[in-house]
Amino acid sequence: MNICRLWITGLVLSLVIPSVSQATTSATSSPDLYGLAKSNVLTSALLPVKDFARQPTLQNAKMSPTGKYLAVAVRNDQNTGDEVNYQLAIFELPGLKVMTRLKFPPNTLPAQIYWVSNKRVVISEAVSGGTLDRPRMTGELIALDYNGKHQRILYSLAKRSGIRAQLNMLAMPRAFPQIAGITKNRDGHIYLSFSLRGSSVSSHNLDARRTELFNVDTVSGEPKKVAEINRGNMRFLMHDDQALFAYGMDDNMMPVAYSRNSRSGNWKQLPVAAVGKVFRPIMVAPDGKHVYAMYSATGGPTQLIETNFNGGQRKILASNTFGSVSNIFWGPRDDLRPFATTFSGVFQNSLPKIDYLNNNKWAQIQKVLAGQFTDLFVDFAGMSRNGSVILVHAYNGRNPGVYALLDTKKMQLKPLFQSEPWINPGKMGPRTPIRFKNREGIELAGYLTLPAGVAAKNLPMVLIPHGGPIGPSDSWTFEPDAAFLASRGYAVLQVNYRGSGGRGINFERSGYRQFGTGIQYDLIDGVHWAINKGYANKDRICVYGGSFGGYSSLMQPILAPKLYKCAIDYAGVSDYMIEFNRSDTRRFRSGRTYFKEAVGNAAEARAISPINMLNRFNVPVLIAHGGEDQRVPIQNAEELRSKLETMHKPFEWLVFSKEGHGFYTEPHRLAFYKKMQVFLKKYLGPGTLPEDQASPTTQ
Repeated sequence: MNICRLWITGLVLSLVIPSVSQATTSATSSPDLYGLAKSNVLTSALLPVKDFARQPTLQNAKMSPTGKYLAVAVRNDQNTGDEVNYQLAIFELPGLKVMTRLKFPPNTLPAQIYWVSNKRVVISEAVSGGTLDRPRMTGELIALDYNGKHQRILYSLAKRSGIRAQLNMLAMPRAFPQIAGITKNRDGHIYLSFSLRGSSVSSHNLDARRTELFNVDTVSGEPKKVAEINRGNMRFLMHDDQALFAYGMDDNMMPVAYSRNSRSGNWKQLPVAAVGKVFRPIMVAPDGKHVYAMYSATGGPTQLIETNFNGGQRKILASNTFGSVSNIFWGPRDDLRPFATTFSGVFQNSLPKIDYLNNNKWAQIQKVLAGQFTDLFVDFAGMSRNGSVILVHAYNGRNPGVYALLDTKKMQLKPLFQSEPWINPGKMGPRTPIRFKNREGIELAGYLTLPAGVAAKNLPMVLIPHGGPIGPSDSWTFEPDAAFLASRGYAVLQVNYRGSGGRGINFERSGYRQFGTGIQYDLIDGVHWAINKGYANKDRICVYGGSFGGYSSLMQPILAPKLYKCAIDYAGVSDYMIEFNRSDTRRFRSGRTYFKEAVGNAAEARAISPINMLNRFNVPVLIAHGGEDQRVPIQNAEELRSKLETMHKPFEWLVFSKEGHGFYTEPHRLAFYKKMQVFLKKYLGPGTLPEDQASPTTQ
C-alpha cells in the first residue's frame, strides 16, 4: 500500500545502532551502564571536533504499554549534503531486534510518538527549521503496527488527488491537528483536536475561535466528533473517554479553564481564583474526584497541586520558592499517581533535588537506582502498564544519557543504548549549577562548565546567553556547545537571566521590555561574578550566542565595551525592526500581543537594535547564519555585515545558503565549530589545557 511521502522498507536497519550489552545486571549489586556509572575520573585526551558536531542517533524513545516494544526516532546525517534523514524504528525488547522502520522525507522527523494500543503507534511529522528552532509540525499523522502492517496516513494537509476520501477528512476540519489523548483502554483510537476561526478553519491554529475534538479509529481512519468549545486553541484533559477539562489562554495571554458536565456536555468556566496565573490539569486522581494540575496562584514558581473538578479544595503536593516543578515521576497506568518531583534550578549534591511525595514501590525503586548511580540523575522514561518493566534514562551534565530496561520483579537492569556513545563522560569537564545575585539583588541561577584536568582559576571564558528570551532556559543536562568549548580549554558561563523559564510566569514576564537592558545587565553581572570568584580571567572573555543569544552577543560589547575581546553572533537579531515588520508578527493577534508586551512599539524596537549602535561595538565578530532562516531572516546578518564593512570594523563570515535557524547538518555544524575554534584562538588566545594538550591542533 503506497502511503505517499512515507514508506516502510525491509526489516534490517541500515543505520549503525550503538552496541548492546547482552549481560543483565542486578539493580542492587552496583550496576555499571557501559562502564559509565562512575564518571568522575577525568582524562585529558583532546576529543575531535566532530564528536561535538554530531547529533544523537537515537531520540525520543517510547515504550509500548506492555513493555514489549520500543519506538525510537533514528537520525542519520553521515553525509556531505544539505539533508538529514530520519526514520522511526520499532524494536522488540529486550534484545533490540528491529521489527520495522519508517522512512521520512529529508529534514523531516517523527516529532511525537504515541502508542495507541499494545501493538500500534501514531506518529506526528515535523520539519526541522534548524537546531535553534522547534520542529514545525506539518499536520501529517501516520499510524502503523509494530511490524509495519496496517499503515495509514491518518491525517494530512497535503493536497493530493483522492486522498480526502481515504482519510475521511470530509468528516474532520482542514486544520492542524493536535493529539489530545489516548483512549482509556488503548483500543487503537486517538483523540485529535482542531482549532477553527469562527465558522471557517484556521490553517495555522492562530486567532481561532472554536476548538473541536474527535475520536479517531487509527485502523479505519473513521472519526467521531465528541466535544467542542467556543474558544480557540484549547487543550483537553481526557478521563474515562470523556473530555473533562478544556484549558488554554485568553486574548490577553491569561489562563482560562473549563470543566464539562458529563451528562449535558456543557462547559463551565472555572473562576479566576481557581485558575490563578497558571492552571494546567494533567491527570485525574485515582479516586476519580480530583485532578492533578500545575498551578500558580500569583505567578510565582509553578506548583503541583491536587484539586476538585471545580478548582476548589486545592492541596499543594510539591512546591519550591525558587523554581517551578520541572519533572514529575509517575507510577504505571495501573497505579497512576505522582511519587516524586524535581524543580528548576534546585540541586542537592550537584544533582537535581528530588522531593518524594510518598514512599511507595516506585519511589523505592527509584531510590535504589539513584543510590547505585550516585553521579547520574535517574529518570523513568516509560513504564509498562502494570509496572513490570521500566525504561530507565540516566544522565548528567557530562553524560548525554544512557537507556536501560529494568525488570521490576527480578530487579535486573539491562543496558539498551547510549544517546551519544562517542562522548566519553570521563573526558568531559564538570558542569556545575551556580547561583548569584544581580545588581538589583535578584537571585539568578546558571551553569559553569570547566575544562577537564586543569585548575578552575583565572581561565579564559566564553559567555553563552541562551535564546528566547522569554520562556527558554539553560539546563543541567549535557550541552554540546559548552562541552566543546570546555574541551578546548575555555570556561563556559550560562545564565538564566530574567525572562527565562522555570521560575514562574512573573519571572518570565520580568523580561518584558528588558531585551536590551535588564537581561543584558544580568549577563554582565554573571560575568563579573565569575571574575570575582576567580574562575575567569578578566582580560580574556568572549561572548557567543544563538538566536536571541546572538542578539546578546552583539549587545554585550556595546553595553560593556571593556569586558569582551570578541563576539560570535549565530543566527542573531541585529535589527528588531525586521521582526516588527514580519507578516506573521503583524497578522495574528498572538504575534501582535507578544511583540507589544515584550518589545514595545516601532521606536522601542529601533532603540534596542544593535544595528543602530555599532559605533559603540569595538570587538571582532564572527557572523554565522543560515540562508533559509525563517525565524531570524538572514537580512539581519547581511545588514550587519554591510554596516560593519562601511565602518571598517573587523568581522568574519560563515553562511550556508540552505540552512535554517541554526545549522542542522553535521558537515555544517562541524565547519562552524572549526571556524569558532580558530576565531577564539585568534582573538581570545588558546584555552587552558593540561600539559599534554598545550599545543592542540584543529581536529
